[in-house]
Amino acid sequence: MLRVQQDDTEAFRELFGRWSPRILQYVRRMVSHQARAEELTQDVFVQVFRVRHRYEPKSKLATWIYRIATNMCLNELRRPERRLKVDLWDTRGNEDPSHEPSLSDPKAVSPEDGAAARELASALEREIGALPPKQRIALLLARVDGLPYREIAEVLGCTEGAVKALLFRATHGLKARLQEFL
Repeated sequence: MLRVQQDDTEAFRELFGRWSPRILQYVRRMVSHQARAEELTQDVFVQVFRVRHRYEPKSKLATWIYRIATNMCLNELRRPERRLKVDLWDTRGNEDPSHEPSLSDPKAVSPEDGAAARELASALEREIGALPPKQRIALLLARVDGLPYREIAEVLGCTEGAVKALLFRATHGLKARLQEFL
C-alpha cells in the first residue's frame, strides 16, 4: 500500500490481485447478487486508489479496505431502487449434467441428504440476508472472514463490546429462525 501511495501502478495491480477475491466474496454475501457485487468490488478498489493518500500504515490494510467495502455495501443496501430483483448472471441451476460421474460413489451423499443440505444452505443464506446490515456485517466478518473483534469494531466504527452484542443478536436470531433445521 505504501507503494500504491507513491502512484506505483504495478503495486496497485498486486493489491487488487491479492485483495479483490476476498472483497468480492464479502460484497457478494452482503448484496446477494453476483453482477452487482462485481461492480461494487471494482468501485471499492477505485475508491481505494482515490483515497490512497489517506491510508496510514499504523492501521491494518485489511481493516481499511473492509471499511471502504462495508461503507459501499451499506450505501447500496440503503438504495432499494438500485438493488436487482433477479440476478440474471446467477448460474446456480444451470450446471452441465455431462460433468456428473457415471458410476455411483458409495461415499456419495444420498439425494435426500443433499436436498436437505441445499435447503438448509438456502434458508441460511436467506436469513443472513434478512439480518439488519450491522449484524450481517459483524457475522460475515467474524464467522466467514475470520477477522478479530477489534478489527470488526474498527470497520464498523464501534466498540468490541458492540461487536459482541451484534454477533450475539445475529446468532440467536438465526438460531430462532432456523429452528426447524436444528
